[in-house]
Amino acid sequence: MAKADSPDSCYPFKNMDPVPLKQNLPDPLVLQQMGEPFAAGFFEEPTASPFLRWSRGVRRRWESKPCPPWEGSPLYPNGLTIKGEQARILTPSYSYTWSYREDLLKEKFNGTPSEETRQTLLALEEHMRSLEKDLDQIHTVHTVGGRGYTHSVPHYGRVLKEGLLGYDERIREGLSRSRNENDATAKDIYEGLLDVLTGVKAWHARLLQALRASPLPDPDARVARDRLLSALRQVPFCPARDFFEAVAGYNVVYYLDDCDNPGRVDQELWTYFEKDLQQGKTTYAEAVDLIRVLWKNCDANSGWSAGIGGSSPSLDPAYNQLTRACLDAAHGLRRPNLQLHVRKDMPETIWDAALDTLATGCGLPALYCEESFLEALQQTDLGIREKDLGAYNGGGCTETMIHGRSNVGSLDAGIHLPLILEKTLQHVLPTADSFESVLMAFFEDVDKTILEICDQVRADQQAKSRLRPQPMRTLLMDDCVETGRDFNAGGARYNWSVVNVAGLANAVDALAALRELVFERKEKNAGEILRILEKDFQGEEPFRQRLSQCPRYGNDDRKADDLAVRVGKHVFESFLRERPWRGGRFLPSCLMFVTYTGAGASMGASLDGRKAGEPIADSAGPHQGRDINGPTAMLRSVSRIPHRLAPGTLVVNLRLSSHLFLSQEGRRKVRDLIETYFQLGGMQIQINVVDQSTLREAMKHPERHQDLVVRVGGYSEYFNRLSPDLQRTVLERTEHQ
Repeated sequence: MAKADSPDSCYPFKNMDPVPLKQNLPDPLVLQQMGEPFAAGFFEEPTASPFLRWSRGVRRRWESKPCPPWEGSPLYPNGLTIKGEQARILTPSYSYTWSYREDLLKEKFNGTPSEETRQTLLALEEHMRSLEKDLDQIHTVHTVGGRGYTHSVPHYGRVLKEGLLGYDERIREGLSRSRNENDATAKDIYEGLLDVLTGVKAWHARLLQALRASPLPDPDARVARDRLLSALRQVPFCPARDFFEAVAGYNVVYYLDDCDNPGRVDQELWTYFEKDLQQGKTTYAEAVDLIRVLWKNCDANSGWSAGIGGSSPSLDPAYNQLTRACLDAAHGLRRPNLQLHVRKDMPETIWDAALDTLATGCGLPALYCEESFLEALQQTDLGIREKDLGAYNGGGCTETMIHGRSNVGSLDAGIHLPLILEKTLQHVLPTADSFESVLMAFFEDVDKTILEICDQVRADQQAKSRLRPQPMRTLLMDDCVETGRDFNAGGARYNWSVVNVAGLANAVDALAALRELVFERKEKNAGEILRILEKDFQGEEPFRQRLSQCPRYGNDDRKADDLAVRVGKHVFESFLRERPWRGGRFLPSCLMFVTYTGAGASMGASLDGRKAGEPIADSAGPHQGRDINGPTAMLRSVSRIPHRLAPGTLVVNLRLSSHLFLSQEGRRKVRDLIETYFQLGGMQIQINVVDQSTLREAMKHPERHQDLVVRVGGYSEYFNRLSPDLQRTVLERTEHQ
């Protein structure tokens, strides 16, 4: 084998059959000179397949990716991954293969005196517009936070065990096999992956060079640097031999994937830590420190989710000292979206660590009912092998996927229930003779919308398989190398799609009000209702207040909750009947991220009392501030909707007063509340521990609260980074005592 820090020569691209070109193409040499290596690589072999072309782009990107000086961190690289790459027209995207910025292209065009450069930029603009037009398949207004988006989790543990040189061997074996079988598609995949590895090797060698050349920040730093150099000479190209090397290698792979999801950290690193702990080579304190650095790298890059605890491949309990270290390392941080998988046999020490972390106010960890998730995944006909079940991990906010083995559209699209109901009422209400007829018409409109959404997502996935390959994820995801198939062409072991169900609470509250005020009490007729909504409640404030007295979801009121069950069940089952192009199912979820403000801005007033343009509900729970009967009543309502029909994850926000975490009695009540909710059928809950007075103070004096973190949608965010509208919705949530 070649040394890990010595790049091998790359297999040159083979000439493919000529492909008709629609446009003049940019000059790759000019692009390289302009500081556009990713774009230059893509245009080097214009007649090659898309996978080969984007692989060459990935190679050129890594060959020239900046390596910032080492500043004493226990891990390297660290900090923001795009340093030195922000001002490029074409850059890699872990979700979309590339990110194209036409505004920067125009800026460079206007400031460029060279005619050769101007012609190259014009050709680049023409080509990228044409390419993105061919990929523009999702036109529905029902995106709600997702439009063909794809988070993912690399198979970190396999890289640590095999080393990327082991991947190199598997790729070369596949290349030989594809040549013998005359499989041109697979041959392109393998040749492209070798190009990707060549770029990674070049970057890895420059990382080592940058480490050696960096000035020592203090006299004691030489030992830390030498330790890092020793580790990075080994990983990620050769197998990790101890805990420190494993964490260092994990960190490098995280950066290779452009800092998306860390995944199942405690499970992947446990065997290395356990061995070193037994041999006295490491300590629990060191584990906390190293994982906190990994978490800070995640935070710096706005990275996403890490699942901890839960179940092993044999479905035994998977809690260990690293599970606790992951919790202790997260105190006060906003990222990653730490997801604690809670089994009935979860140890007391993990419960205590989880409550300690929540008490810091960071909104971490979110809590997941392990038994319910495993059962839901088994029942949803996704073909998951039993040994892979315990590896489920939320990606992005918390879209359900399998660590290292899946390609999940997350989020591929969404459905805006209040927007559909708004149109249903406009068309049906004037002639409706019963509430049931309105509800059935709403369900018909929902089904039509779901079919439209699913058809467009299928077209998007098919277009991606032809034009938008993912070389890095094809390298890092099982079973792409084994099958010789691109990640976006179905190469991963598991494929499904997660779609976002938005505004359930608003639709339910509006329907409950309609039933009571129009069809039961006859306080208003259809025409009056539509006119009031059209006027946005102007001059009708008493009526708007009357709406708040109608049954409302989130208060243990069966009139509202039974409607929530009917609506939720219908929507979830309608999605589950459809299959994505790559396979699997469309898994319903509710992951409103920050999108619930934009979703409300796009529609008029609604019969739940919401004025035009105001945000809709921020989760699968009640609309913020409408749960007035306490946390138990709220969670009883939410638990009634069929969570197991929505294994993409139904996010539920709960806001608790910080004083509950100050005593053993208060902490016991919080735990009892969570466990009871899970017993009733709830599957996920995330808890904000921040007082109303603190939020009001932060809105008035943001400079005094730079580190204030709140839970929004499916993730935590610094309060000061939220828009004023989002800040107000957090403030409006009921603070339960």
